Amino acid sequence: MRKSLLVSVIAAAAASAAFAATPVLRVNDTVLTDGDLAMAKRVVAMQMQGMPSTDAVVTRHAVDQLISKTLVLQAARDAKITVDPKAVAASIDEQRSQLGGPEAFAKALAAAGLTEQDLVQKETDRMIIQKYLETEMTKRAAVSDADAKAYYDANPKQFAHPEEVKVRMILIKVNPAADPKEEAALKARAEEARRRVTSGEDFAKVATEISDDPSKAKGGEIPTWIQKGRMLPDLEGPVWALKPGEVSQVLRSKYGYHIFKMESRRDAGQSTFAEVEPTLVNFLKNRKVDDAIQGVIQERRAKAKIEALDPAVKAALEPPPAPAAPKSGTAAPGAAPAKPAMPAKPPTDAPKQP
Repeated sequence: MRKSLLVSVIAAAAASAAFAATPVLRVNDTVLTDGDLAMAKRVVAMQMQGMPSTDAVVTRHAVDQLISKTLVLQAARDAKITVDPKAVAASIDEQRSQLGGPEAFAKALAAAGLTEQDLVQKETDRMIIQKYLETEMTKRAAVSDADAKAYYDANPKQFAHPEEVKVRMILIKVNPAADPKEEAALKARAEEARRRVTSGEDFAKVATEISDDPSKAKGGEIPTWIQKGRMLPDLEGPVWALKPGEVSQVLRSKYGYHIFKMESRRDAGQSTFAEVEPTLVNFLKNRKVDDAIQGVIQERRAKAKIEALDPAVKAALEPPPAPAAPKSGTAAPGAAPAKPAMPAKPPTDAPKQP
């Protein structure tokens, strides 16, 4: 289940409840408040976690995201995109359940200083934007098989792969708090599963019946090729030692007890176009959608009336200061000698293995 947008909104609003809905930014006829800005800053801070930043940098990114989102919403409304109020209500009902029911939902709203109508509006806006992206933007993002093949042929190194294996797995989960008696029972369950498989029962059938991993729906099949370094160290050595058709011993990891069957393995080489085509087409479509969205934002922002109603927002809208240049004839300590600027290489943002 996707994480509830409204759960996130309530959590962010609760942390920003001291704000009094003071207008801080106007984008055309849409007024955004300090509460909107505080929530946007929390999102940006999470996105930039682990990166060096200052409050001014976070505010600049938050303001930019607020403007972009508002312009896309305005474009969607101009395109006459609407959503069914019943769908909005159903979404809120689902998310009310995620919060623990009506009473917990009401308390969370009160703590955040929000009304349910506020959330109805936010969810309506979210669904309008989503529908706009799924309809208007995807019209500009058609990718043919020929487009995908051309990209594949032009970028062979992006589809190279090292030695890889395909496996099936049975997992018997173990709660970290399990006592020795419970642990022993779970291990016995795993040993029995292995006994059944090595006695001739179909691995996929046993996995479907008893595995605790979502892969049980496909008979324990792990759908992607696995490279070295992608498995837990406790599992990788024993699994990679298997030959096609062989079944591992019962292996223990932090998640529980595993049994693997080696389905196949292949040497280093290049994935075929047939193998990567579906994911590659989706990747190229998403890239075109992103480009189309940015085009809409840039076009509308150039014509938009954007007004800062708060000093911090005004500062965020100003161009960032240029770094101070060293004095003539001097260089910053430890700086490398100046070199002629080189043209940027084309971005290699396609997945190495879609």
